[in-house]
Amino acid sequence: MSEISGPNYSSSALIVWDMQNGIAPRAFNFDSIVSNVKKMLDAFHASGKPVIYSQHTGLPYEYLSKSMIAFIQKRGLDPRKGGFLQEGTRDWEIVKELSPGGTDLVLRKYTASFFIGTILDQLLRSRGVDTLVLAGVSTEGGIEGTARHASYLGYFTVVAEDAVGSFDREAHEAALKLMGKMFEVRTADSIIANVGVARGPAR
Repeated sequence: MSEISGPNYSSSALIVWDMQNGIAPRAFNFDSIVSNVKKMLDAFHASGKPVIYSQHTGLPYEYLSKSMIAFIQKRGLDPRKGGFLQEGTRDWEIVKELSPGGTDLVLRKYTASFFIGTILDQLLRSRGVDTLVLAGVSTEGGIEGTARHASYLGYFTVVAEDAVGSFDREAHEAALKLMGKMFEVRTADSIIANVGVARGPAR
């Protein structure tokens, strides 16, 4: 039997998901996320591998889907008044602890999949990326949504278990358990140990 294929860290990209002032600080494990994402940023930058940030951007009420309206209302906000991650607001900005570097890309997006309505797939294929490392908030939302979509497009997915989080610890833990059955779920240190390795993943 041939060896089972898996993530190729030598052709990986780090996806930093929605680490924005209006989202990330509400995670129960925000400090841990920031610390571990910083370490991975250093490793990816040092190895010349791409880092791409998602930046959720609010739309005018007239262009919101019914599901997005319901989502905003569940957060206790009035979607007709705007203000949910509107471009240019403080809530929309990336947290200062993880400000993008000069070689990093920041892409606006509008759904819980980084591939819908963006050119992410084109950018990744242009760079020869076939493995995505996901970090950020929230685990059961955009992290899982993007992990699934990535796999449908043929990418390997690695979820940094100590660099993702949520406002809801129970949902976070359930999502990690489920994704562990489908994707690679590894610690930030384990991922870092593999970033500069061209062969199979170190254990």
